[in-house]
Amino acid sequence: MSDESDVIQARLVKFIQQYKEGQSSEYEVDFNQLAMSVFDYQFQNNLPYKKFAQLKHKNPLTVKNWQDLPLIPIEAYKQLTLSTRDTTQAEDVFYSSGTTNAQQKSRHYISDLRVWEQSMIAGFKQYVIPNKEKITIFSLFPDMSSHPNSSLSRYITTAMQVFGTENSQVFFKHNQLDYVKLISALKQAQANHEQVLVLGASFSYVHLLAYFDQHPQTFDLAEGSIIFDTGGFKGQSQEVSMSTLYKNLGQVFNVSREQIINMYGMTEISSQCYDRNLADLSQNQSTYFDKMPPAWVKIQILDVETLQPIEQGKRGLLAYYDLANWDTCLAILTEDIAIQNEHGFTIIGRAKGSEAKGCSIAVDELLKVR
Repeated sequence: MSDESDVIQARLVKFIQQYKEGQSSEYEVDFNQLAMSVFDYQFQNNLPYKKFAQLKHKNPLTVKNWQDLPLIPIEAYKQLTLSTRDTTQAEDVFYSSGTTNAQQKSRHYISDLRVWEQSMIAGFKQYVIPNKEKITIFSLFPDMSSHPNSSLSRYITTAMQVFGTENSQVFFKHNQLDYVKLISALKQAQANHEQVLVLGASFSYVHLLAYFDQHPQTFDLAEGSIIFDTGGFKGQSQEVSMSTLYKNLGQVFNVSREQIINMYGMTEISSQCYDRNLADLSQNQSTYFDKMPPAWVKIQILDVETLQPIEQGKRGLLAYYDLANWDTCLAILTEDIAIQNEHGFTIIGRAKGSEAKGCSIAVDELLKVR
């Protein structure tokens, strides 16, 4: 199996490198062929996913297009051990947050980080710093030294190692944000006219703004500085609207809305989607704030009851097809409601009430394979 997985990984790395900056006329065919190869590999080596696919009457002989791949509900990452390889040999395992019960956490086994790293690096470069090679990164979220099984912490550690200058720092340690050191570093960067990328989860910014309410501070960050919101309100102490959050951040740091970017990522996927505004700005074209998947990710918006694709402009469940999920499950049915248009897609929120019917049906089917 190791030889087969090495071949799959090599093909994926080649695909990411080939299409990370744009698509060609061969792209759709190349994506589909690779998706079929990954599905075949997963069908042969991931037993729970194989059983689920068979319940859906799908297998490598009957599925010819990525749109028809069996979508495993995201809940499966809590209920089942999903991996094509021996999990005891995994290079890393990511756990979801929000509960102290390990059995209620999603578990995403990464048997080899090569593809994950290529996906993260290429996506970050394309959408976060398209016109920069390095930037000073100030992280408001812990890195791997504090949270070794957090996908976001690994993401931050990788970003700082690959794209961060020597002045980059993590300000969240020992379960708290060091406001005093952060303020000092921001003032130093301001004095040096140094571009910075402030990176944190949504709740990091909520707490930071609350601190600034009590200890008023504003900054005049250098032109080209970026505020990066990695998302993740779920399970935290409070929520605010994104528009209010970004307005307040813009005022505190003196950055325009065009310099604030949001990411869609989660434990169960290996690739992230980003707001397209910074990429648009770098190309001097009209700026949109819809999210764009990288070339190795496809999405579909599905009817919340039938789980069939719906037309643009209608809200439905987000289906996520991530080639970088080569050793778990390529095709995932999320629990997020989204709308797609010609510019990209927008996350509306989590499925609730009647909107969650499709999720519930999918989970019922999932339980049959246990």
